[in-house]
Amino acid sequence: MKNHYFQLDDKVLWSELRSGSLIALEVIYRRYYSLLLNYGMKCTADNDMVRDCIQELFVKLARSSNLSDTESPRSYLLKSLRNMINDKSTSASSKVECFSFNDEIFSDIMDDDSFEKFFGNSDEDLRKRKVLVQALSQLTPQQKHILYLRYIKGLSHKEVAEAMDMNVQSSMNLLSRSVSKLREILAANSIMCIAFLQWMQLILK
Repeated sequence: MKNHYFQLDDKVLWSELRSGSLIALEVIYRRYYSLLLNYGMKCTADNDMVRDCIQELFVKLARSSNLSDTESPRSYLLKSLRNMINDKSTSASSKVECFSFNDEIFSDIMDDDSFEKFFGNSDEDLRKRKVLVQALSQLTPQQKHILYLRYIKGLSHKEVAEAMDMNVQSSMNLLSRSVSKLREILAANSIMCIAFLQWMQLILK
């Protein structure tokens, strides 16, 4: 019976969760824990806080008697986690925008499966990956944020908008500006610029 739940898509699982299924909650937790942890660490460098927030988020989901419906449970979870991390910040001045950290914090995308599939592991591949990460580090936090959600994690335009608390058109405009900026940064390296465009196409297949 439990194995059946692992075959369900997100919307069906969310419907089951709204009906009180703790098995559905467990499946959602297992499906998205790594994503939430990775995302949370780009909102704060406090690993313990991120883990605590994830646990608290799922406790709240388990206890909620009027959980709202959503087109995308994944973006709902990302947005909820970000809001929870901000709420737990010790003061307003300590609240930071996701992806506002230094290159080292952002560079862990080099270990993401999408990079592995495209770039490989040779010395030349590693150099290309480093060049792309260095280029990404020159973007604003919002630009990094939207590229991460869209191209690293493959969220749809609608999911990206929900996760970033924007309307769809605004998020698409931001994405377009972010891609243009990244292409501008990579323009001096034509091979990398071509590689970047090919990588984006691969991610969205």
